[in-house]
Amino acid sequence: MNKETLVIGICDDNPKEAHRIRQEICKSIKLLREQEAICIVCETGKCLMECCKNQRVDLVFLSIKTPKEKGFALAAELCATFPTTKIVFVSNHENMVFDAYEYAPLWFVRKKFIGQDITKALRKFYQNEAKMQIRCKYEGGMRDVLVYINQVLYIECKGHTLWIYTIYGEHHQLYGSLKSLEESFCPYGFIRVHKNYMVNAKYVKEIGNRAVRMQDGAELDIGKNRRKEIKGLVESVQQGRHVSCL
Repeated sequence: MNKETLVIGICDDNPKEAHRIRQEICKSIKLLREQEAICIVCETGKCLMECCKNQRVDLVFLSIKTPKEKGFALAAELCATFPTTKIVFVSNHENMVFDAYEYAPLWFVRKKFIGQDITKALRKFYQNEAKMQIRCKYEGGMRDVLVYINQVLYIECKGHTLWIYTIYGEHHQLYGSLKSLEESFCPYGFIRVHKNYMVNAKYVKEIGNRAVRMQDGAELDIGKNRRKEIKGLVESVQQGRHVSCL
């Protein structure tokens, strides 16, 4: 599987409904002129959770049928276990949209408007998941790589070489300076914490006196006497407030 290919999970205990959702997703992706996605269909929440554990799943279309539907419990489990996976609820019951907000869904698809609502959901996903084409160094030469900005944990500068580390354990090597990437990455919640590091504030787990600890356990140095400033910036990003580039 290509690391940049969108992976979509579909969870519906009705095979015909699941097939219908899959068809509409494929139509919408073509309409939006995006690359084909991999769709994984699951009939149970247990199956979906296993799929998410075994591979990256970027987006889940989750069917819910009643206010007491287990789908909400599954959504809570997905949010807690796989926080970067986006959720789209699919239902015949439009009144459930308010109950769904608790789980911060990307979108709510009404089955009677399934085609247009799935298109809207995917359009929003692609808009949120900004990507950048970067020329990276690999064994055998250079090649262009599509990097999803939201999946970047942090960027490290080593001399004239930059290393981009992602939430999936991947890393990309390229030539340049952190300064050259700041303007592009800052609007997406990235903060320059040190002359050698720029971090995605959403994935900062802890801020110490001399370093920040990232979601993957990496500890990165912070600039001298900047702890209070960096802490304020990180909190602003994590709380959804706009942060001006420094």
